Amino acid sequence: MFTWLKKRAEPAATEAARDPVFFPFDYEALLARAEAARGAHAAAAPYPYTVIDDFLPEALALSLHAAVPKPGPGGKWDYYSAAGFEEKWALSDDRTLPPVFRALSLEMNSSSFVRFLETLTGIERLLPDPHLFGGGIHLVPHGGVLQVHSDFNWSESLHLHRRVNVFLYLNPRWREEWGGALELWDTQARASVQVIWPRFNRLVVFNSRSDTFHGHPHPITCPAEEWRQSFAMYYYSSTRPENEVRPAHNTLYKGVNVE
Repeated sequence: MFTWLKKRAEPAATEAARDPVFFPFDYEALLARAEAARGAHAAAAPYPYTVIDDFLPEALALSLHAAVPKPGPGGKWDYYSAAGFEEKWALSDDRTLPPVFRALSLEMNSSSFVRFLETLTGIERLLPDPHLFGGGIHLVPHGGVLQVHSDFNWSESLHLHRRVNVFLYLNPRWREEWGGALELWDTQARASVQVIWPRFNRLVVFNSRSDTFHGHPHPITCPAEEWRQSFAMYYYSSTRPENEVRPAHNTLYKGVNVE
């Protein structure tokens, strides 16, 4: 698969000959879409965000869904559980990600994809996180919740400001009656403003600040054999606007004073 580890392969004759797992994006089209959407992204309420449906080629999205491993002890899964606040499994160690996810994470950490995010969000000099800290595959079981919160604003390991969250949903059979919608709350964490369903192959991009409250706060009612599946990537920068600077903090749950 990785020809650079073997005898150098001849360059592909055409763009179509590229492996779609490694080159899933038409970057010219993606950049054009970002240019067209950046005004709406900046003006979105309650804070800058964008939703893109049918983001990946359908076959690739289906292969990602099919490759999601079963969570459980003994692997590299992290289990997050705090009664009433959070319950999910997360797999972020790139050595144990299924190959199709590892390829996608490398692509989404590439300069071309970062340029797409910079164009869409208006945030310059974004940097990816090669360690996928807090990101990777996320699975929420029946009854799971993620209470309304804003994310940590500073990565101690990277010494960078957290600036952009990206979620890709991978549930081809998900039903709205099961819940699990991503809610974007106002910047005072008083009320839900937007409800975004975890539709299959839907990408959500939003700017991350100390007041960008979000979550899926209602216990999901999917069957026990189903999981709310998503793939999360986070992006950083070495500086941020002065009016967004807050003391470094971990996750802030609804009701916490962020001033």
